[in-house]
Amino acid sequence: MLVSALGACVASASFYVYSQQKQQLVRGLERKAETEVDLIGASLTDAMLRHDYSEGLQLLTGWPNNHHGIDFLQVVFDNGRVFFSYGDENASNDLLKIERTFQYATRSLTMTVAHDLAETKDALTNLGWNLAIYSLLLTALMGTTLWFVLFRWMIAPMEQEIETQTHELRAAKTNLEDQVKDRTALLLSEVEIRKKAEQSLRKLVRAVEQSPVMIFITNLDGMIEYVNPKFVHITGYSPEEAIGRTPNILKSPDTPASVHEDLWSNIKAGREWHHEMKDRRKDGTEFWANVSISPIRGSDDVITHFVAMHEDITERKMAEEAMRNAQQAAELANKAKTDLMANMSHELRTPLNAIIGFSETMKHSVFGPMGNPQYEEYAAFIHSSGTHLLHLINDILDVSAVEAGKLTLREEEVSLADICEAALHIIRPKAREAYITLTGIEDTTLPLLMADPLRLKQIFINLLSNAIKFTPERGTVTCSASLDEENNMLITFADTGIGMDGPSLNKALEKFGQVDSSLSRKHEGTGLGLPLTKGLVELHGGVMEIFSEPDKGTTVTIRFPAERVIMVDQDSLAIV
Repeated sequence: MLVSALGACVASASFYVYSQQKQQLVRGLERKAETEVDLIGASLTDAMLRHDYSEGLQLLTGWPNNHHGIDFLQVVFDNGRVFFSYGDENASNDLLKIERTFQYATRSLTMTVAHDLAETKDALTNLGWNLAIYSLLLTALMGTTLWFVLFRWMIAPMEQEIETQTHELRAAKTNLEDQVKDRTALLLSEVEIRKKAEQSLRKLVRAVEQSPVMIFITNLDGMIEYVNPKFVHITGYSPEEAIGRTPNILKSPDTPASVHEDLWSNIKAGREWHHEMKDRRKDGTEFWANVSISPIRGSDDVITHFVAMHEDITERKMAEEAMRNAQQAAELANKAKTDLMANMSHELRTPLNAIIGFSETMKHSVFGPMGNPQYEEYAAFIHSSGTHLLHLINDILDVSAVEAGKLTLREEEVSLADICEAALHIIRPKAREAYITLTGIEDTTLPLLMADPLRLKQIFINLLSNAIKFTPERGTVTCSASLDEENNMLITFADTGIGMDGPSLNKALEKFGQVDSSLSRKHEGTGLGLPLTKGLVELHGGVMEIFSEPDKGTTVTIRFPAERVIMVDQDSLAIV
């Protein structure tokens, strides 16, 4: 019966070990799958934020090959589109599946990873057989051992008792020797600790005495008991004059009483107190200090004193005051500039409109011939110069309005093909003069765009004019539009012009920046076109990117966000 009981205990223990091992294996596989999902999700969402889909596909394609055990991997966007899929989800019933959703920007994706449990089940089967064999062997061994122990107890009880007492005596002797050694070491250690404490105390005293911050210590009633040399140097009070008095000797009339009330309520409650306040020296002059006051506690954790540190920050406060004054001056200057621009808008545009209108009347001989053909040439010059000056003033005012955040968009649903055609109608004469092939947006199935049509047309005209200006004769200028994978609207302007290097491109994006090249100097330019265009694009929430290479041409890409794209289907009109 005893052997049977032992066998039952061993079997129970084996079953417990098997259950625990099974849980650990399954949980380990779950943690592995969760870690893989988190790693893939972090890398994938990072690629999605950078719109680098090829990097995401490369990561997902290579992961099953480099990580053994993945039978199924799938990534689905929040719109239901499958971005990547590997394996068959229904190929096996023994799958451990993990599904997670990851957010990036305003979108999300759901990732599903599944591992096959067949290998784990095989391992558990082998473990069960091994435990069964070990249980039989252990039961036999324990039965033999039990029989031997009982036999020894019956034939040699006295021998065991003697051996036990001898062992206890030896242990007592060893313990006594160890206590003597420990006590000796403890005494030596206490001496060493006292030496180190004295050294630390001397260091602390020197640190306080030589501190660049004025320090003083008070008792619980606020009476000063200690001041360091910096206190004497800054305040002018000697230790004899300060000790025994309260910190009120440093109080400035400009400091509200509420500050001192807050100070005492905090430190008496055992809290630290930090504040910037004015202090007063012995001679009556004042200085700004960064004040920090902390309670000092005894060995029983009861507050016994307070330590105060006052750091002179007068120079910093003066610098901050100067910075505030400079900022106010800059704000006033900016307001003056805005007012000046507003006045220019009326004072300059009004006479220019008159000049342009009257010169156009003279140019077309509305009231009859002027008599001398040279007057007609002069009228044409006046009209073109006035028009150019009006465009320059409009660009300057628009750039200033964008910078000041005062340019208001009048948005509506617009067709990119119509806007492009309207811009091409204005630009085509210049293209014909330079024998440049000009191509616009030909895709009439593009969705509408929510934008300000006037400002969008201004963007098209600026970029197309620049492309024609910097493209030699017989060159090409093209404009196209499409949707990317996230339904962002992409508009591309490409030319076969002279191109720019990095420094020249940075200069072109500056206000009034002119790229120094023989071709560009053939045409008039203010250097405001690209900065203004970039500002108008960003005002629509878009991004403008420029890629240019000398002697190969320039490509400008504008990306408007998906929320501005008006997708039209067969049943309804919805904003994506």
